[in-house]
Formats: sequence, C-alpha cells, structure tokens
Amino acid sequence: MGFDHHRAPLLESLRAFVGREQAPFYSPGHKGGRTMDPWLRDHLAAVDLNNLPDTDTLHCPEGPILEAERLIADAWGVPQSFVMVQGSTGGNIAVALTALRPDEPVLVARNAHKSVLAGLVQVGARPVWLEPRWDSDFGVAHGLDADVVERAFRTTGAAALWVLHPTYFGTTGDIAALAGLCRRYGARLLVDGAHSPHFAFHPDLPRAAEQSGAAATVQSVHKILSGLSQAAVLHIDTAQLDEAAARRALQLVQTTSPYFGIMASIDDARRQMVLDGRAMLEAALGRARGAADRLSRIPGLTVLRPGHLAGPGTGLCELDETKLLVGTAGLAADAREVLARLNSIHGVQPELAGTGHVLCISTIGNTDADFDRLTTAFAEVSAHFGRRDRAAAPALTTELLAARPAPVLTPREAFFAPRHTVELAGAAGCVAAEAITPYPPGIPLVTPGERLDADVIGLLTALRDAGNPISAADPTLGVVTVVR
Repeated sequence: MGFDHHRAPLLESLRAFVGREQAPFYSPGHKGGRTMDPWLRDHLAAVDLNNLPDTDTLHCPEGPILEAERLIADAWGVPQSFVMVQGSTGGNIAVALTALRPDEPVLVARNAHKSVLAGLVQVGARPVWLEPRWDSDFGVAHGLDADVVERAFRTTGAAALWVLHPTYFGTTGDIAALAGLCRRYGARLLVDGAHSPHFAFHPDLPRAAEQSGAAATVQSVHKILSGLSQAAVLHIDTAQLDEAAARRALQLVQTTSPYFGIMASIDDARRQMVLDGRAMLEAALGRARGAADRLSRIPGLTVLRPGHLAGPGTGLCELDETKLLVGTAGLAADAREVLARLNSIHGVQPELAGTGHVLCISTIGNTDADFDRLTTAFAEVSAHFGRRDRAAAPALTTELLAARPAPVLTPREAFFAPRHTVELAGAAGCVAAEAITPYPPGIPLVTPGERLDADVIGLLTALRDAGNPISAADPTLGVVTVVR
C-alpha cells in the first residue's frame, strides 16, 4: 500500500482539535492565545526571523534580547535571568552543566522531571535520591520533608540539593527551610520551578524559590503565563553561580536558530505580569477557588485545598490554588474514564488523569464560562458513573515507596555503558540502564545505574501482572534494558 501524500495528518489532527473549541484546563497558560499580545498572536509567522542586526542574537545578546533579559531579572527580583527557547528541559540541563561536577554527590527528589536525569547524565554527578511525601488520598507525590533532606546532608556531604518547586500538582515543600539547610551545609539549592513563573506576582501563591535563596531556578513561562510553548527562563544568583558559566552552558544546549516568537512572548508575559499580574492572578485565584468549592460538593469528588496542608517543614507546605487536583477515588470509574467523558461528551480537556485523580490547570487565560463548563461536566460525570467506597491506595504502593535499589553506577556511567535487554525474570542482579517508573506513584522504582535485585524484580513482576501502567523502554516489561 502506497503513502497518501495529499494528507497532512498532524496538521489535520490539530485543526480537528482546535475546531472542537474545548474548555482548556491544560498548558499552555495563554489558552489558545487569549492572553497574548494581539499583534504578536496575529504575526507569529512574520516574526519567524533569523539572527539579524535588528533582532539580536540569543547566544551573545547585545540589543533587545539583552534588554529583555535585564527586565526579566528585575521583574522576578533576581540578579540575572536568561531567555530560553527549549523549555525547562533545556534549562535543567544547563543548570546541571553550570552547578554540578562529575562524581559530585547531589541530593535529588525522586519525583524529579526526566530533564533532571538528563542533566545528571550529561554531567556525571552522583545522585542521592530522596523520597518525597506520598499522598495516598490523591495518589500523588508532593515535595521533600525538611528532616529527610537534613538526614541526607549529614551522611553524604552533598554539594547541592535539587528540588521540584512546585510539583506538577501545585504543592511545595518548605522552600525557606530547605534553603536554610543548604546554607547550613554549604550546598547550593537548585530548583526545577517549571510550574512557578507566577509565584512572584501574588502574595497568596507559594513562596518564590528564586527569591528564597535558590542558586538557580528554571521556570516555564508557557505553562502558566502567556508564553508560547517552550518559552522559559533561567534565574541565577550570581553570588552563588557564575553568569558566564551559565551562559556557556546555555550555548551548549540551546538552538542557534531560536524562534523569535517564543522570545517575544516571554518579553510580553513579563510586561503583563509587572503591569497587571497581581490583578489578573487575583481574578484567576478567585475563579479557581469558586470552582473548587463547587467541585467539592459533587458526590464522589474531593479537591486538594489549603486545609490538606501538613505545615512548615513538610513536603506539603504550600499550595498553588490555581491548580485543581480533583480526587476521583469516590467515583465508580477509573480516572481515565472520567477524563475521556469530560472530553468527549462535555468538551472539557483537563491536563491529565492519574490513578485516583484528574488534574486541571487553570490560569489567567481561563474564563468564568470555562469554569461553569468544568463544574457542570463533573456533576454529570458523577451522576453518570455513580459512587463507590473510596478506594485504598494500591496495595503495592507502600512496598514501592519503601524500595531502595542499590546504586552501582552514576546515571552517566549507566547511559554510556554497553547494554542489552534481558527478560524481566532473568534480570536479578543486573544494573539498570533505564528508568522504570510505575504509575502510581509516578516515582521511579529504578533509575539508571541501580541494581535490579530480587525484591525489585518481584515488585515489577507483580505490577506487570496487575496491569499497572509502567513507563519503561518496554512498557509491558517483557524485557528490561540493563548494563552488559
């Protein structure tokens, strides 16, 4: 059968999606361009330019890009900021290249984004993985408890602590306490703040890491604010990290052909936040809080609210209330079925569904009509599926969180080592060359360089046989990739 080159399948799928006009509760934050500068939105092709004298050059800015970076630093209250066009992924890799050294121990939250692992592979630092606070009610992981971090500092001599602030679900650890620990032990605080670009602009949002002692903070302007996808910024404290070293690292990981539309959208988002951010975020918080109240009254649903917070020093210290984490364990349906009905029947598109929860990302771009549609849809979904007794956390979750595979190689050593695949049943004693992450809890059970012992193999076998979703090179876990 020949290929039909009259078709453009990706373009066609995008046209169909946009044509459905769904209520958008997913990133990016501009929600289809609603909050973008109208001129920029209408000229996205015209601003697809090269590094010209009039436009400046990202890798060695001297004109408008440099001025934009200085304005960004002033807006977020930091010594130095950099424009990035490859998202927080590129930023996290650049942070690793700037702040870490080969074989240097670094404390890392186990629920770190895979770009953090990519940075560790690039540099060759030796991660000391720390387990975040687990929430069995919603089936998610939060931040790190301060006492967990302090115990690790006492025993490892780690040079840095790398944390997620906030998590995907809008929860944070006690960033002030973590920064204090870093100062006490002479370590750098590195922050994957992909979902935090708005924190600095409203007092009801969690404390901003970039203003709390972080040496480096990466933020995705596109996830929450009005930036185009891949729009991000890197903030550094020049008293802790060298500006030239950071720019050198960014030159290694960023394209030499950046899209000027992305960079201009960062500039516009900064201007918007400084001039109108507080009022816009106040309205966004009001809409989200009202929706949370309504959703909480729907049978079978719970919503993560400030009343769930565990207090100072814990990994559940603060909450971004613009995020709506809706617990669905009380419904007689899997969360993926809930999401599918919200989408197909009601035209409501959440960000994701996991075991026992649906995540809705609301931003300054959402409207009252979006929230009315969301709450009405959830009410119908509840009535359609009906109630059930709240499901307990999956039986294997406790064992998963307690598992501690022994590190043998650094992630970099494992990545570059000769490797092959073996059947899961025969992998005991082998060293993993890949990350294997069950959902729930969404935390790697094994990372590259850790040994697959008999207990880990038993857990993986049980998860596979139970049909638990698993992120791995072979999601069916027929085989695993190991170091030869």
